[in-house]
Amino acid sequence: MTRDPRAAMPEDRGPDSLDAHVRRLMADLGLFGYHTRNSKGSAAGWPDWVIIGRGGILYRELKAEHGSLSPEQRHVGELIRQAGGNCRVWRPRDLLAGSIGRELADLAAIQLELFVAAP
Repeated sequence: MTRDPRAAMPEDRGPDSLDAHVRRLMADLGLFGYHTRNSKGSAAGWPDWVIIGRGGILYRELKAEHGSLSPEQRHVGELIRQAGGNCRVWRPRDLLAGSIGRELADLAAIQLELFVAAP
């Protein structure tokens, strides 16, 4: 039986984590990203990433495939959306489907061709 790669991908630890993939994509596309290194003492609920490019600004929370948002994360995300911000959760399935790459390419305001393996 083959293990689902989405379940095996941690959100923020190690070179194969979702966070590491997002960091590489941002670097490749020339995007600026802010991620709090140590959130102790910070207000609860702020998204993991604020990513800025020529096409705008994204607020993204990274979660494991079956991870859930805290009540504070849901509240802050809703406040950002009410203020007109683009706030969502990214999971390993979004990376594997190519949607993270497409969103970041749009943010960088460049044309990007992604080839996703057929299931």
